[in-house]
Amino acid sequence: MTDGKRKWARVTTAASVVLLLVAIVSLLQLADDFVDSYDPEANYLVKLQAGQTQTIEIEDSVVVSALRVSVSGNSPEPELSLTDSEGNEVVGRAPGILDPNREGADETIYSPVRIFEEIGGEYTLSNRGSSDLWLVDDEESARQLAGSLWTYLFYIGCCIGSPMGVVGLVLAIMVWTDKRKMPDQFVIIEDGSVIIGNMQEEGGPDSEVTPSPFVAERNPIAEESQDTVIDESWKSWDDG
Repeated sequence: MTDGKRKWARVTTAASVVLLLVAIVSLLQLADDFVDSYDPEANYLVKLQAGQTQTIEIEDSVVVSALRVSVSGNSPEPELSLTDSEGNEVVGRAPGILDPNREGADETIYSPVRIFEEIGGEYTLSNRGSSDLWLVDDEESARQLAGSLWTYLFYIGCCIGSPMGVVGLVLAIMVWTDKRKMPDQFVIIEDGSVIIGNMQEEGGPDSEVTPSPFVAERNPIAEESQDTVIDESWKSWDDG
């Protein structure tokens, strides 16, 4: 049983390492495409300078982000308004932990200032701030990456390699635990009999071995009578 666990621990661990290496290589290949897809300057729905207003048509999208250039690592204020064709303002939501900053090809850092979800139709965007404003379609950027073979290899390496690594680790721990529980045995030959012992017994292999219950006990009285010299001088006295 332990040999089987050891075998599968090696197989799953080796497979996990290979798959994770594939994921790392795929990520390196995707790095340039990722930057190009999520660079606001290269892919945007509209770009507005300070004080500008523009009406745009947005296809049904899951996530649309408004971004500004980050200054000294600080996220700028939204300072914008987005209204639909009926004049109703779309408030959106503040960016969360899943909406990180983005780096452009020229190493410019863009910070999301407002996130609009599940919108579509004709909208009017107004830039009320003092810096440029970009509106990007995150769903379109994701579709561009999804069409790459390296993206599939990255997902396969991460989604399969990571669980297999956990399984290999668990099996390795089980093998190590079983090995610690297994006693170290040794063989003792005494009076032609083979006795199996283990190192966990007190005293180890040099300790005194318990006598076999089938060995006859020595009778000290019988041995003493056999060693006594019988005096036969009475025979000569009886014969006269």
